Amino acid sequence: MNLGLEGRVAAVTGAAGGIGRACAKALADEGCRVIVSDVQERGLEDLVAEGPETFTPVVADLLSAGGPTAIIDQAVRTHDRLDILVMAAGVFGTARGGMFVGPEGPTAITAVDWDRTLVVNLRAAFLSAQAAIPVMARNRWGRLIAIGSVAGQMGGLAAGADYAASKAGLAGTMRSLALNAGRFGITANTINPGVIETGMIEHVATKTVTAVSERTVVGRNGTGAEVAAIAVMLASEQAGFVTGTHIDVNGGFYFG
Repeated sequence: MNLGLEGRVAAVTGAAGGIGRACAKALADEGCRVIVSDVQERGLEDLVAEGPETFTPVVADLLSAGGPTAIIDQAVRTHDRLDILVMAAGVFGTARGGMFVGPEGPTAITAVDWDRTLVVNLRAAFLSAQAAIPVMARNRWGRLIAIGSVAGQMGGLAAGADYAASKAGLAGTMRSLALNAGRFGITANTINPGVIETGMIEHVATKTVTAVSERTVVGRNGTGAEVAAIAVMLASEQAGFVTGTHIDVNGGFYFG
């Protein structure tokens, strides 16, 4: 099937590794030119080395005032357009909580921890989408795709309340953007992964990762490529009637 992505311009935050990197490579495989952003310069360099004519790097810190919009600015400078924005950047937070961790989790979250997690995971995603909408509206076509989490749906598996709140807020933000951007031909959707085999699970106890794997219907945890496949589908020409919703990629761990 021709997904209609050949020649499209995509931007992916958090592209140095994990789900973001998988999404960037999957979109490139479909013929997109991809602006890739992260705070980790080395990871971006490795990605660009794989396709110097396909990937354009932007080193940006989402905690800074200009970080969230830097990737949009680069897309305009390089290609004078932007069609797809995948917001995959995120931090896990330092506190632990959720169904596989004891009740001490919430007490460990400081105001600094809370603000950092909400700024990177939620505020930065909104600001990048906010900057992308006028650019996409010029051509009356666009795809906004946020990487949420099952933690935002059920309070977390091993993540703290800061992480769960940021991902729940992200889903609500995307629904709001869908309501406002639809008239410009722009869709806005959220993907909610379960436990995915990326670097982020290094922050999660092995027993927790195993427990989740055993409770999934398919009997394993997911891969970044499996999440990226859903992102590509949502970015496609054929997904123009899908907006304001979420798609769960958790192997049947949670039906919500």
